[in-house]
Amino acid sequence: METATIENDDGGPVTGGFDATLKEMTNEQLADMSTIPGWNLVHNPPRHNPRGALVGKVVSDKMQKTVNVAVDRYRIVPKYRKRLRYTKKFMAHDEHEVCNVGDLVMIVPSQKISKHKHFMVREIIRAKGQL
Repeated sequence: METATIENDDGGPVTGGFDATLKEMTNEQLADMSTIPGWNLVHNPPRHNPRGALVGKVVSDKMQKTVNVAVDRYRIVPKYRKRLRYTKKFMAHDEHEVCNVGDLVMIVPSQKISKHKHFMVREIIRAKGQL
């Protein structure tokens, strides 16, 4: 039976040579989790969102360097066991005007930019039309 090495790791099931591979690795390689064979299959680190970040859909991009983002929040009504959707629209600063209507974006709070605008677009999570 062949021992699995890091170079030819195809992400398939780990065979009996796995212990031998770990014993051959140095401490530096073991400290870096990405060098362990199959680590990416079992470990998906959580995404750390910035404080106050909101995720919503762009509903308007007709203004210069500004997009209107609709953020949905849900609340379960205990008596009826139904959830109510609350939608709030925020104006967010889009410096390079890359957002289009229908994009799913993350907005983060910033210092007040204008009378109604106090968010900035951090990233486009999913562009419209993509899965």
